[in-house]
Amino acid sequence: MILVTGATGFLGKNLATELRRRNEPVRAFVRSRKSEASCALKELGIELAEGDITDEISLTKAVAGCQYVLHTAALVKTWVRDRVQFDRVNVEGLGNVLTCATRAGVQKIIYTSSFIALGPTDGVVADENYISPHRLTISTAFHNDYERTKYLADQLARKYANEGYPVVILYPGVIYGPGEMTQGNIVVNLIQQYLNRKLPGLLGDGSKQWNYVYVDDVVTGHILALEKAPLGARYILGGENASIQTFISLLESLSNIPAPKRHIPYWLAKFVAGCEEVYARFSNRIPQNTRGTIEIYKHDWTYTSAKAEQELGYTHIPLKEGLVKTLAWLKTKQGQMNY
Repeated sequence: MILVTGATGFLGKNLATELRRRNEPVRAFVRSRKSEASCALKELGIELAEGDITDEISLTKAVAGCQYVLHTAALVKTWVRDRVQFDRVNVEGLGNVLTCATRAGVQKIIYTSSFIALGPTDGVVADENYISPHRLTISTAFHNDYERTKYLADQLARKYANEGYPVVILYPGVIYGPGEMTQGNIVVNLIQQYLNRKLPGLLGDGSKQWNYVYVDDVVTGHILALEKAPLGARYILGGENASIQTFISLLESLSNIPAPKRHIPYWLAKFVAGCEEVYARFSNRIPQNTRGTIEIYKHDWTYTSAKAEQELGYTHIPLKEGLVKTLAWLKTKQGQMNY
């Protein structure tokens, strides 16, 4: 039996679905059995276990009888009113999963970290051993609570691995493609803005590069790690490194929708984001951007998946091919889009 945490999320649902398609016995750890997303999983023949990764009692019940755990659950948001939630879910929750799963005799725990845990690269293409210069001083260490807690969780996972816990750590790049439209699905949300002609412009000069990876490749990478990765190993599951200008130019050519010509200065975007944060404090509206998010966009986040390719047989499709598939899915999902 394979337990998947975060199985109603963007990556987790794709992963649980693919495992079930391969006739693997899957148990999804969900917060509510009655949610629409949970019911959809059940219809696929996936067993449901209700609980929360911050609750060891429900976790202990969920991992009972499982040989493997794929831990994809995380608080993937740019802002929440109670910042401590990031620590509870991303750091303490990981500790609970590692402890309960190991205590239950699980053979392998695949922990889904993030490229953001490795830090901004700014001019280099980083591998798993990269140490970002931005992490060397407290003043520039982290841009928001998501980045901070994913870094702390990564350090915790490495510590547990060194102590003999059966964990493998994976670092996906910026994931995009078909799936749940959560806040964590940032690229597809951006694509929708573009297609609906609601993207006001490009941040900065558009030269900053990110590592974009199609969701199906990340799913396959997880399964390869489950099958082949030695305990304690760490792998980047990335795709193509491309600038935001390249990304937008591809969208323009594939959709025939003209790209916005405006370039928005970082200082202006940060000012607007600060206003959104203040407004969010006095309303129920979630800010579209935060000052920390704008700071993240000021950096390169470029990586290589060479180790995963050599040791696991991991592969990834080009960005253009992935965008073609994503646009086709969006067109099917929202047929009113005229492109």
